[in-house]
Amino acid sequence: MKTTSNKDFAYAMTPLKFLSWPLGTWPLQVFNTFSIIRAMFSTFLVLLMLAILQVELYLDRSNAENNLDALVLINGGILAVAKVMCFHIRPLGLISNFTSAVKDYNELNSEENRVIVRRHAYMGRVACASLIFCSYVGSTLFMTVPMLAGDEEEVINVTEESAIKYPMPSENTLTLINMPEKMYFVIFIVEYLMLLLTSTGNLGSDSLFFGIAFHLCGQVEILRLEYNKLSNENERATKDIILLTKRHIYLLKLSDMLNETISSILIVQLFSSCVLICTTGFEFILALNIGNIVMTIKTFIVMCVLLIQLFAYSYVGEYLKTQTEDLGNSVYFCTWYNMPKNVTQNIIFIIMRAQHPVFLTAGKFFVVNMETYMSILKTSMSYLSVLRVMVNS
Repeated sequence: MKTTSNKDFAYAMTPLKFLSWPLGTWPLQVFNTFSIIRAMFSTFLVLLMLAILQVELYLDRSNAENNLDALVLINGGILAVAKVMCFHIRPLGLISNFTSAVKDYNELNSEENRVIVRRHAYMGRVACASLIFCSYVGSTLFMTVPMLAGDEEEVINVTEESAIKYPMPSENTLTLINMPEKMYFVIFIVEYLMLLLTSTGNLGSDSLFFGIAFHLCGQVEILRLEYNKLSNENERATKDIILLTKRHIYLLKLSDMLNETISSILIVQLFSSCVLICTTGFEFILALNIGNIVMTIKTFIVMCVLLIQLFAYSYVGEYLKTQTEDLGNSVYFCTWYNMPKNVTQNIIFIIMRAQHPVFLTAGKFFVVNMETYMSILKTSMSYLSVLRVMVNS
Protein backbone atom coordinates (compact mmCIF):
# COMPACT_ATOMS: atom_id res chain seq x y z
CA MET A 1 0.00 0.00 0.00
CA LYS A 2 2.87 2.39 0.78
CA THR A 3 4.43 1.78 -2.62
CA THR A 4 1.18 2.72 -4.35
CA SER A 5 0.82 5.81 -2.16
CA ASN A 6 4.38 6.93 -2.95
CA LYS A 7 3.71 6.53 -6.68
CA ASP A 8 0.50 8.57 -6.34
CA PHE A 9 2.37 11.32 -4.51
CA ALA A 10 5.25 11.37 -7.00
CA TYR A 11 2.75 11.61 -9.88
CA ALA A 12 0.86 14.39 -8.13
CA MET A 13 4.01 16.49 -7.58
CA THR A 14 5.63 15.94 -11.01
CA PRO A 15 4.26 19.08 -12.75
CA LEU A 16 5.07 21.19 -9.68
CA LYS A 17 8.64 19.87 -9.67
CA PHE A 18 8.99 20.66 -13.37
CA LEU A 19 7.91 24.28 -12.83
CA SER A 20 9.77 24.92 -9.56
CA TRP A 21 13.14 23.36 -10.46
CA PRO A 22 14.30 26.13 -12.89
CA LEU A 23 13.50 28.73 -10.23
CA GLY A 24 15.62 27.00 -7.59
CA THR A 25 12.66 26.49 -5.24
CA TRP A 26 12.68 22.73 -5.74
CA PRO A 27 13.53 20.58 -3.82
CA LEU A 28 11.91 22.53 -0.99
CA GLN A 29 14.04 20.97 1.74
CA VAL A 30 17.39 21.42 -0.06
CA PHE A 31 19.14 24.78 -0.41
CA ASN A 32 22.52 23.94 -1.87
CA THR A 33 24.82 25.81 -4.22
CA PHE A 34 23.12 24.43 -7.32
CA SER A 35 19.64 25.55 -6.25
CA ILE A 36 21.00 29.01 -5.36
CA ILE A 37 22.65 29.28 -8.79
CA ARG A 38 19.36 28.38 -10.51
CA ALA A 39 17.49 30.94 -8.41
CA MET A 40 20.10 33.66 -9.09
CA PHE A 41 20.14 32.96 -12.84
CA SER A 42 16.35 33.06 -13.19
CA THR A 43 16.14 36.18 -11.00
CA PHE A 44 18.88 37.87 -13.03
CA LEU A 45 17.03 37.31 -16.31
CA VAL A 46 13.79 38.68 -14.88
CA LEU A 47 15.58 41.70 -13.36
CA LEU A 48 17.29 42.32 -16.70
CA MET A 49 13.89 42.30 -18.36
CA LEU A 50 12.59 44.79 -15.78
CA ALA A 51 15.58 47.07 -16.40
CA ILE A 52 15.02 47.00 -20.18
CA LEU A 53 11.34 47.80 -19.77
CA GLN A 54 12.05 50.67 -17.39
CA VAL A 55 14.51 52.18 -19.87
CA GLU A 56 11.99 51.68 -22.66
CA LEU A 57 9.31 53.54 -20.70
CA TYR A 58 11.74 56.39 -20.04
CA LEU A 59 12.83 56.69 -23.67
CA ASP A 60 9.37 56.52 -25.27
CA ARG A 61 6.28 57.62 -23.35
CA SER A 62 4.13 58.38 -26.40
CA ASN A 63 3.41 54.80 -27.54
CA ALA A 64 0.38 53.73 -25.51
CA GLU A 65 0.47 50.12 -26.74
CA ASN A 66 4.13 49.61 -25.84
CA ASN A 67 3.64 51.32 -22.50
CA LEU A 68 0.76 48.99 -21.66
CA ASP A 69 2.84 45.97 -22.65
CA ALA A 70 5.71 47.23 -20.51
CA LEU A 71 3.40 47.85 -17.55
CA VAL A 72 1.97 44.31 -17.75
CA LEU A 73 5.42 42.71 -18.03
CA ILE A 74 6.85 44.82 -15.21
CA ASN A 75 3.99 43.74 -12.96
CA GLY A 76 4.53 40.08 -13.87
CA GLY A 77 8.29 40.37 -13.36
CA ILE A 78 7.96 42.00 -9.95
CA LEU A 79 5.52 39.31 -8.80
CA ALA A 80 7.77 36.54 -10.16
CA VAL A 81 10.84 37.85 -8.31
CA ALA A 82 8.84 38.49 -5.14
CA LYS A 83 7.36 34.97 -5.08
CA VAL A 84 10.68 33.24 -5.78
CA MET A 85 12.47 35.29 -3.13
CA CYS A 86 9.66 34.76 -0.62
CA PHE A 87 9.73 30.99 -1.13
CA HIS A 88 13.51 31.06 -0.57
CA ILE A 89 13.53 33.42 2.41
CA ARG A 90 10.45 32.03 4.17
CA PRO A 91 10.18 28.40 3.09
CA LEU A 92 9.06 26.98 6.45
CA GLY A 93 5.35 26.96 5.62
CA LEU A 94 5.86 25.15 2.30
CA ILE A 95 8.40 22.71 3.74
CA SER A 96 6.21 21.84 6.72
CA ASN A 97 3.18 21.23 4.53
CA PHE A 98 5.19 19.23 2.00
CA THR A 99 6.75 17.07 4.73
CA SER A 100 3.29 16.48 6.17
CA ALA A 101 2.05 15.53 2.70
CA VAL A 102 4.78 12.91 2.29
CA LYS A 103 3.97 11.47 5.71
CA ASP A 104 0.24 11.43 5.01
CA TYR A 105 0.69 9.60 1.71
CA ASN A 106 2.82 6.96 3.46
CA GLU A 107 0.27 6.43 6.24
CA LEU A 108 -2.96 6.18 4.25
CA ASN A 109 -4.93 3.41 5.92
CA SER A 110 -8.08 3.09 3.84
CA GLU A 111 -9.20 3.22 0.24
CA GLU A 112 -11.65 5.99 1.10
CA ASN A 113 -8.81 8.23 2.32
CA ARG A 114 -6.70 7.42 -0.75
CA VAL A 115 -9.59 8.46 -3.00
CA ILE A 116 -9.82 11.80 -1.18
CA VAL A 117 -6.11 12.62 -1.50
CA ARG A 118 -6.08 11.52 -5.14
CA ARG A 119 -9.02 13.79 -5.88
CA HIS A 120 -7.29 16.76 -4.26
CA ALA A 121 -4.03 15.93 -6.03
CA TYR A 122 -6.01 15.95 -9.27
CA MET A 123 -7.44 19.36 -8.37
CA GLY A 124 -3.90 20.64 -7.83
CA ARG A 125 -2.78 19.28 -11.21
CA VAL A 126 -5.78 20.86 -12.96
CA ALA A 127 -5.02 24.22 -11.35
CA CYS A 128 -1.37 23.89 -12.34
CA ALA A 129 -2.15 22.90 -15.93
CA SER A 130 -4.75 25.66 -16.34
CA LEU A 131 -2.48 28.41 -15.06
CA ILE A 132 0.58 27.31 -17.01
CA PHE A 133 -1.40 26.73 -20.21
CA CYS A 134 -2.90 30.22 -20.01
CA SER A 135 0.49 31.69 -19.11
CA TYR A 136 2.57 30.04 -21.84
CA VAL A 137 -0.09 30.45 -24.52
CA GLY A 138 -0.56 34.06 -23.46
CA SER A 139 3.20 34.69 -23.64
CA THR A 140 3.40 33.10 -27.08
CA LEU A 141 0.44 35.06 -28.43
CA PHE A 142 1.77 38.21 -26.78
CA MET A 143 4.89 37.72 -28.91
CA THR A 144 3.40 36.46 -32.19
CA VAL A 145 0.22 38.52 -32.63
CA PRO A 146 2.02 41.81 -33.46
CA MET A 147 4.30 39.94 -35.88
CA LEU A 148 1.45 38.18 -37.68
CA ALA A 149 -1.02 41.07 -37.74
CA GLY A 150 1.42 43.94 -38.20
CA ASP A 151 0.56 47.57 -38.49
CA GLU A 152 -0.26 48.86 -41.98
CA GLU A 153 0.68 52.44 -41.18
CA GLU A 154 4.02 51.36 -39.79
CA VAL A 155 4.81 49.21 -42.82
CA ILE A 156 4.12 52.10 -45.19
CA ASN A 157 6.08 54.78 -43.36
CA VAL A 158 9.19 52.98 -42.19
CA THR A 159 11.70 50.67 -43.73
CA GLU A 160 11.61 46.93 -43.18
CA GLU A 161 14.84 47.04 -41.14
CA SER A 162 13.43 49.53 -38.60
CA ALA A 163 10.14 47.66 -38.26
CA ILE A 164 11.64 44.69 -36.40
CA LYS A 165 9.20 43.24 -33.88
CA TYR A 166 10.58 41.94 -30.58
CA PRO A 167 8.68 39.79 -28.06
CA MET A 168 8.67 42.66 -25.57
CA PRO A 169 9.08 46.47 -25.91
CA SER A 170 12.83 46.99 -26.29
CA GLU A 171 13.43 48.67 -29.67
CA ASN A 172 14.59 52.01 -28.23
CA THR A 173 16.79 50.36 -25.62
CA LEU A 174 18.54 48.20 -28.21
CA THR A 175 19.02 51.22 -30.45
CA LEU A 176 20.53 53.12 -27.54
CA ILE A 177 23.19 50.46 -26.96
CA ASN A 178 23.79 50.05 -30.71
CA MET A 179 22.83 46.38 -30.82
CA PRO A 180 23.66 45.00 -34.31
CA GLU A 181 20.69 43.77 -36.31
CA LYS A 182 22.40 40.47 -37.04
CA MET A 183 21.84 39.65 -33.36
CA TYR A 184 18.07 39.88 -33.88
CA PHE A 185 17.45 36.14 -33.69
CA VAL A 186 19.49 35.77 -30.47
CA ILE A 187 17.71 38.73 -28.87
CA PHE A 188 14.36 37.33 -29.98
CA ILE A 189 15.05 33.96 -28.31
CA VAL A 190 16.41 35.54 -25.11
CA GLU A 191 13.40 37.83 -24.76
CA TYR A 192 11.00 34.96 -25.37
CA LEU A 193 12.80 32.97 -22.65
CA MET A 194 12.42 35.98 -20.36
CA LEU A 195 8.67 35.95 -20.98
CA LEU A 196 8.43 32.22 -20.27
CA LEU A 197 10.59 32.54 -17.16
CA THR A 198 8.47 35.41 -15.89
CA SER A 199 5.34 33.32 -16.46
CA THR A 200 6.93 30.36 -14.66
CA GLY A 201 8.09 32.49 -11.73
CA ASN A 202 4.68 34.11 -11.37
CA LEU A 203 2.07 31.46 -12.19
CA GLY A 204 4.41 28.50 -11.64
CA SER A 205 4.95 29.62 -8.05
CA ASP A 206 1.19 29.92 -7.71
CA SER A 207 0.83 26.32 -8.92
CA LEU A 208 3.24 25.08 -6.25
CA PHE A 209 1.25 26.90 -3.58
CA PHE A 210 -2.08 25.61 -4.91
CA GLY A 211 -0.85 22.00 -5.04
CA ILE A 212 0.20 22.09 -1.40
CA ALA A 213 -2.95 23.98 -0.35
CA PHE A 214 -5.23 21.43 -2.02
CA HIS A 215 -3.46 18.61 -0.20
CA LEU A 216 -4.06 20.42 3.09
CA CYS A 217 -7.75 20.70 2.17
CA GLY A 218 -7.79 16.96 1.49
CA GLN A 219 -6.39 16.22 4.94
CA VAL A 220 -9.02 18.48 6.51
CA GLU A 221 -11.70 16.51 4.64
CA ILE A 222 -10.27 13.22 5.97
CA LEU A 223 -10.36 14.68 9.48
CA ARG A 224 -13.97 15.70 8.90
CA LEU A 225 -14.87 12.12 8.02
CA GLU A 226 -13.06 10.83 11.11
CA TYR A 227 -15.02 13.27 13.28
CA ASN A 228 -18.25 12.08 11.69
CA LYS A 229 -17.40 8.44 12.51
CA LEU A 230 -16.99 9.07 16.24
CA SER A 231 -19.15 6.72 18.28
CA ASN A 232 -19.37 5.20 21.76
CA GLU A 233 -19.30 1.59 20.62
CA ASN A 234 -16.15 0.99 22.64
CA GLU A 235 -14.25 2.60 25.48
CA ARG A 236 -11.85 4.44 23.16
CA ALA A 237 -14.10 7.43 22.56
CA THR A 238 -12.05 9.66 24.88
CA LYS A 239 -8.76 8.56 23.34
CA ASP A 240 -10.09 9.01 19.80
CA ILE A 241 -11.36 12.52 20.46
CA ILE A 242 -7.97 13.50 21.93
CA LEU A 243 -6.10 12.17 18.89
CA LEU A 244 -8.47 13.87 16.46
CA THR A 245 -8.27 17.14 18.38
CA LYS A 246 -4.46 17.04 18.20
CA ARG A 247 -4.73 16.38 14.48
CA HIS A 248 -7.13 19.31 14.17
CA ILE A 249 -4.69 21.62 15.94
CA TYR A 250 -1.83 20.36 13.77
CA LEU A 251 -3.72 21.07 10.53
CA LEU A 252 -4.70 24.53 11.77
CA LYS A 253 -1.03 25.23 12.48
CA LEU A 254 -0.07 24.10 8.98
CA SER A 255 -2.71 26.35 7.44
CA ASP A 256 -1.45 29.32 9.48
CA MET A 257 2.11 28.67 8.32
CA LEU A 258 0.99 28.39 4.70
CA ASN A 259 -1.01 31.59 5.01
CA GLU A 260 1.99 33.32 6.57
CA THR A 261 4.12 32.40 3.55
CA ILE A 262 1.80 33.85 0.91
CA SER A 263 0.07 36.67 2.80
CA SER A 264 2.55 39.45 1.97
CA ILE A 265 2.60 38.45 -1.71
CA LEU A 266 -1.17 38.35 -1.97
CA ILE A 267 -1.61 42.02 -1.09
CA VAL A 268 0.67 42.98 -4.00
CA GLN A 269 -1.09 40.44 -6.23
CA LEU A 270 -4.56 41.79 -5.52
CA PHE A 271 -3.61 45.45 -5.83
CA SER A 272 -1.72 44.98 -9.10
CA SER A 273 -4.45 42.75 -10.55
CA CYS A 274 -7.14 45.34 -9.81
CA VAL A 275 -5.10 48.14 -11.40
CA LEU A 276 -4.22 46.08 -14.48
CA ILE A 277 -7.76 44.79 -14.98
CA CYS A 278 -9.05 48.36 -15.09
CA THR A 279 -6.14 49.60 -17.23
CA THR A 280 -6.28 46.79 -19.77
CA GLY A 281 -10.07 46.97 -19.82
CA PHE A 282 -9.90 50.64 -20.75
CA GLU A 283 -7.31 49.88 -23.44
CA PHE A 284 -9.59 47.11 -24.69
CA ILE A 285 -12.47 49.57 -25.08
CA LEU A 286 -10.25 52.06 -26.93
CA ALA A 287 -8.86 49.33 -29.18
CA LEU A 288 -12.37 48.24 -30.15
CA ASN A 289 -13.38 51.80 -30.96
CA ILE A 290 -10.38 52.48 -33.21
CA GLY A 291 -10.36 48.97 -34.70
CA ASN A 292 -6.86 48.03 -33.53
CA ILE A 293 -6.96 44.23 -33.79
CA VAL A 294 -3.50 43.70 -32.29
CA MET A 295 -4.20 45.71 -29.15
CA THR A 296 -7.67 44.15 -28.82
CA ILE A 297 -6.27 40.61 -28.81
CA LYS A 298 -3.36 41.45 -26.48
CA THR A 299 -5.50 43.26 -23.91
CA PHE A 300 -8.07 40.45 -24.01
CA ILE A 301 -5.32 37.88 -23.33
CA VAL A 302 -3.96 39.92 -20.43
CA MET A 303 -7.40 40.34 -18.86
CA CYS A 304 -8.15 36.62 -19.16
CA VAL A 305 -4.87 35.64 -17.47
CA LEU A 306 -5.38 38.18 -14.67
CA LEU A 307 -8.95 37.03 -14.03
CA ILE A 308 -7.99 33.34 -14.07
CA GLN A 309 -5.11 33.91 -11.65
CA LEU A 310 -7.31 35.95 -9.31
CA PHE A 311 -10.07 33.35 -9.54
CA ALA A 312 -7.61 30.55 -8.63
CA TYR A 313 -6.54 32.30 -5.42
CA SER A 314 -10.14 33.12 -4.54
CA TYR A 315 -11.29 29.55 -5.15
CA VAL A 316 -8.51 28.07 -3.00
CA GLY A 317 -9.30 30.52 -0.21
CA GLU A 318 -13.02 29.73 -0.40
CA TYR A 319 -12.39 25.97 -0.51
CA LEU A 320 -10.06 26.06 2.50
CA LYS A 321 -12.60 28.13 4.44
CA THR A 322 -15.45 25.73 3.57
CA GLN A 323 -13.48 22.61 4.55
CA THR A 324 -12.46 23.96 7.95
CA GLU A 325 -15.94 25.36 8.58
CA ASP A 326 -17.57 21.98 7.87
CA LEU A 327 -15.57 20.35 10.66
CA GLY A 328 -18.08 21.68 13.17
CA ASN A 329 -21.01 20.16 11.28
CA SER A 330 -19.27 16.79 11.09
CA VAL A 331 -18.70 16.70 14.84
CA TYR A 332 -22.28 17.75 15.48
CA PHE A 333 -23.70 14.89 13.39
CA CYS A 334 -21.73 12.17 15.19
CA THR A 335 -23.37 10.23 18.05
CA TRP A 336 -22.16 12.66 20.71
CA TYR A 337 -25.33 12.16 22.79
CA ASN A 338 -24.21 8.59 23.64
CA MET A 339 -20.70 9.58 24.67
CA PRO A 340 -19.27 10.34 28.11
CA LYS A 341 -19.70 13.84 29.50
CA ASN A 342 -16.03 14.76 29.22
CA VAL A 343 -16.09 13.85 25.50
CA THR A 344 -19.19 15.94 24.81
CA GLN A 345 -17.54 18.93 26.51
CA ASN A 346 -14.57 18.60 24.17
CA ILE A 347 -16.94 18.39 21.21
CA ILE A 348 -18.48 21.72 22.23
CA PHE A 349 -15.05 23.36 22.07
CA ILE A 350 -14.38 21.78 18.66
CA ILE A 351 -17.66 23.18 17.29
CA MET A 352 -16.86 26.60 18.74
CA ARG A 353 -13.43 26.57 17.09
CA ALA A 354 -14.96 25.55 13.76
CA GLN A 355 -17.11 28.68 13.84
CA HIS A 356 -13.88 30.57 13.08
CA PRO A 357 -12.64 28.88 9.90
CA VAL A 358 -9.27 29.36 8.26
CA PHE A 359 -9.12 32.28 5.85
CA LEU A 360 -6.58 32.95 3.12
CA THR A 361 -5.63 36.56 3.78
CA ALA A 362 -3.73 39.26 1.93
CA GLY A 363 -1.59 41.30 4.27
CA LYS A 364 -3.29 39.58 7.25
CA PHE A 365 -6.38 41.77 6.99
CA PHE A 366 -7.94 41.29 3.53
CA VAL A 367 -9.78 37.98 3.14
CA VAL A 368 -9.34 36.25 -0.23
CA ASN A 369 -12.37 34.18 -1.24
CA MET A 370 -15.06 34.08 -3.90
CA GLU A 371 -16.89 37.00 -2.30
CA THR A 372 -13.75 39.09 -2.68
CA TYR A 373 -13.38 37.98 -6.28
CA MET A 374 -16.95 38.96 -7.14
CA SER A 375 -16.52 42.29 -5.38
CA ILE A 376 -13.37 43.08 -7.38
CA LEU A 377 -15.06 41.96 -10.59
CA LYS A 378 -18.18 44.08 -9.98
CA THR A 379 -16.12 47.16 -9.08
CA SER A 380 -13.91 46.77 -12.14
CA MET A 381 -16.87 46.29 -14.48
CA SER A 382 -18.62 49.34 -13.00
CA TYR A 383 -15.48 51.40 -13.56
CA LEU A 384 -15.18 50.15 -17.14
CA SER A 385 -18.85 50.89 -17.83
CA VAL A 386 -18.33 54.52 -16.82
CA LEU A 387 -15.22 54.77 -19.00
CA ARG A 388 -17.06 53.22 -21.95
CA VAL A 389 -19.82 55.81 -21.68
CA MET A 390 -17.22 58.59 -21.53
CA VAL A 391 -15.39 57.23 -24.60
CA ASN A 392 -18.59 56.81 -26.63
CA SER A 393 -19.82 60.28 -25.74
